[in-house]
Amino acid sequence: MKRVALVVPFLALSLAQAQDLPAGKGKEVLEKVCQDCHGLDVIVSQHATKDEWTSIVDSMVARGAGGTKEELSTLVDYLVKNFGPEKKLGKVSVSPAPSSHRR
Repeated sequence: MKRVALVVPFLALSLAQAQDLPAGKGKEVLEKVCQDCHGLDVIVSQHATKDEWTSIVDSMVARGAGGTKEELSTLVDYLVKNFGPEKKLGKVSVSPAPSSHRR
């Protein structure tokens, strides 16, 4: 019974994190492929380009993560859309003024 008491909070946290993920094609793949090895907080704290996410996913596959080629491609697309560099909190894209307006 003590083991159940220890596991339940972790399951609840895991379910809460899954509900916080943005909806979209690839969410289920992320939950299926990634969640077995680490918490989703590890994923959502990163913001990477498509090439970087592809490299990360390839690295996880080399470590034993599963998924078909199509699922992994969908996963990378989902990660880029929802956790790409432009989604990083506090990052503001500012275009420089044309040179004629600079002092």
